Amino acid sequence: MASQESIGQERQPPAPHIDDDILDLYASGSNSLESLSAIEEHLLTCPDCQTRLIAADEFIGLFRAAATQPDARPLSLRQRLFKARWIGAAAVVAAVFFLIFVGFPKSSMMPATVFMQSLRGPEAVAAITAGKPVRLVFDLTPTGDVRDYQVQIVNLLGTQVLASPVEFNHGQLSVLLQKLGVGSYWARVYRRANSELIAEYGLRAE
Repeated sequence: MASQESIGQERQPPAPHIDDDILDLYASGSNSLESLSAIEEHLLTCPDCQTRLIAADEFIGLFRAAATQPDARPLSLRQRLFKARWIGAAAVVAAVFFLIFVGFPKSSMMPATVFMQSLRGPEAVAAITAGKPVRLVFDLTPTGDVRDYQVQIVNLLGTQVLASPVEFNHGQLSVLLQKLGVGSYWARVYRRANSELIAEYGLRAE
């Protein structure tokens, strides 16, 4: 049986841990070749230094990532104030554009009223503004219900351009046209029951 003295002589004191500066140099690959073997031999048997090496590797990785940014320095007070004012101004401009194009309700354009007369000759052609709403009021005194009538807008070749519901306007027939392209047209009033043509009016959009 070995004596206490012989056992104490056989036990070797634990090797000292690697210094933080040396460990950082090792993580960044800056150690001298002479010291590499001793450092790596210690790391093989020391869990504490292995953990510290992992932490050093992560720190160096974060440091290198920050160094690649265009400007990692903190903004000065003047720069922060200027940036805040610029962002505030941009927000105000964006809000104004939103209110103009989205927020404010678009006002409906009041249609112009044009009285149509069933006369012949160039002077009888009614002129309206192309692309704008217009209400045509015909010089007809209808008999019966407004649903008995139909108005068609046709071009000079007789091709129908649009048909519009008929309304009463102070006892006379009228139609509301939202828009009409530039050109010359005929506004024809029919009796719906038998498609009888009652009156025809010249119309020019310009």
